[in-house]
Amino acid sequence: MSNYGESLVMPADSSKPDLGSLRIHDGQRAKSGLGRRVLYASIPVLVFGAIVAAAFALRNQKPVVEVATVAKPDAEGPLTALNASGYITPRRRATIAAKITGRVTGVFFDEGTRVKEGQLLATLDDSDYRRALDAAKADRDSTQAAIADLEVQLRNAEIELRRAEQLRDSGVQTQEALDNARTTADSLRAKIALAKVQVAAAETRIGVAQQSVDNCTIRAPFPGIVVSKDAQNGEIV
Repeated sequence: MSNYGESLVMPADSSKPDLGSLRIHDGQRAKSGLGRRVLYASIPVLVFGAIVAAAFALRNQKPVVEVATVAKPDAEGPLTALNASGYITPRRRATIAAKITGRVTGVFFDEGTRVKEGQLLATLDDSDYRRALDAAKADRDSTQAAIADLEVQLRNAEIELRRAEQLRDSGVQTQEALDNARTTADSLRAKIALAKVQVAAAETRIGVAQQSVDNCTIRAPFPGIVVSKDAQNGEIV
């Protein structure tokens, strides 16, 4: 029979296989080699196409965003409460009391009252201290008036002293008259000096009496809250 222009002779004894029939002809080998090259060439093309398709797919793919739903807590659900016991201590604490002993005439706060610095809290009877204050002021004023009168007398005495000196120098008046005029002037100067000392003493008494009057007024030393009220009107504290 004829195949690709070549002849195959069948042997007489057909029971034995003809190994020659298994030989690949040159034309068939050439055609098979071409098919293998076509197959090998197709593989890179397919791989490249798959890579390009994957790149386009990744570029067009949108990012995945995870969304979570927040559930509103049930208002009627169980509530957790924390109970603790303790006490609060103030940063500053002071017991307010009068500097002097006296009868309470006014209380202007209650427990729990919020007060400011300098706010009036209570008053004591200051009648005695005010009388002492008024007496000291009266003494000062009267002494100052006396000083003014003595200064007038001193000016007149100094005039008389200068006249006595002139009369003595002219021989009209004796030395005794001059000495008397000088003594009068010196006495007035001494009285004025003593009166000024008395004025200073009166000023001191005024200061003491005024301080006693001020001590009858109790004020808050700093802002805070009153935690205890330990005095009432009429009590001696």
